[in-house]
Amino acid sequence: MSLRRGAFSLALLLGSVNAACVNLRPPPMPIAANIAGQVPTTVWTRKAGRRFTAPVQMADSILYGGSIDRKVYAVSTNSGDVRWSARMPGMIVGGVVLAGDTVFVASARPQGRVSALRAKDGRQIWRVTTPPIGAPLALIDGQLIAVSERGEVIALDPRNGKVHWRRGVGVTRIAAVPAGPGTLLLTTTDSLVRLNSDSGKVLQRAPSPGTILSPWIARDSALIAGTADSQVVSVDPHSLRLNWTLRVDAPVLDSPAALADTLFVATRRGTLYRIDPGPGPSLKMIASLDWPITAPPSIVDREVLLGGADGVIRAVRTNGREVWRVRVWRPVELSPITLEDGLIALGGNGDLHRYRQ
Repeated sequence: MSLRRGAFSLALLLGSVNAACVNLRPPPMPIAANIAGQVPTTVWTRKAGRRFTAPVQMADSILYGGSIDRKVYAVSTNSGDVRWSARMPGMIVGGVVLAGDTVFVASARPQGRVSALRAKDGRQIWRVTTPPIGAPLALIDGQLIAVSERGEVIALDPRNGKVHWRRGVGVTRIAAVPAGPGTLLLTTTDSLVRLNSDSGKVLQRAPSPGTILSPWIARDSALIAGTADSQVVSVDPHSLRLNWTLRVDAPVLDSPAALADTLFVATRRGTLYRIDPGPGPSLKMIASLDWPITAPPSIVDREVLLGGADGVIRAVRTNGREVWRVRVWRPVELSPITLEDGLIALGGNGDLHRYRQ
């Protein structure tokens, strides 16, 4: 019996040690000056929460973000100080939506809830209990659109949280988008579904051109996204017809970035492509990295910023030539926030880094 107790105690000890080792995350090592390039000047570095989820929002020098530690944070972009935080009853998987002086946020398991908070101080304006929410919120035609983990669309009045309508459409992980006057588009794992935004009535359903896991971007009269089966697709939101498709070397799990009429698309393998406009758009590979790109590309001062699984953010010119790189906590899953004189980089451990260019 004593041997069994001893073996059990040893197993507990080893389990505790292994758990501690798994949770131990060494801080990021700075990049050597000879390969860092023309790095922007660091203004401040702070930590808020454990890891922000997309989207984050910014207004009046305040950054608003939802963290996986169930809290919403308001952070000053001037100093990095946390102005306020507000706790939700479940994990925040879909970031926040900012409209005027109100921050909207939704939680998933263990308890679903949609809340409206005062942007000034985080005080609650209203809240409504919902099923666990599995996608980012969206404001469309005066409705706050939430989608549950099981694929139920819920339209709320953003003034008081009153439920206007509910509709089951299918599981999705991305926010609804406008699809023409009085309509919205939901993208499920296998379908495109166009709804009347006032009533929730399904107007049209079409097969999805691929499994789309990141938000659409609107360009002219089209919606553009990447797919998990290594394509970039353009869809007419009014008819749900496919305009064009281009094949790349690996899954595209993040939204493209746009600079004027040119698109930049990153694949999970670490390849950056440029898509030039035209009746038949052309595709060109301009950069290939050693690590997977895990954040949507973004454009800052005509440079494409790429965040990787290694915690490195690289800035490359539109021809693919690298200009600079910095390292934050890995992985980088969110695009840097553009400021008038620089940017804020968001690392994978709730770390925020303000740079001046």
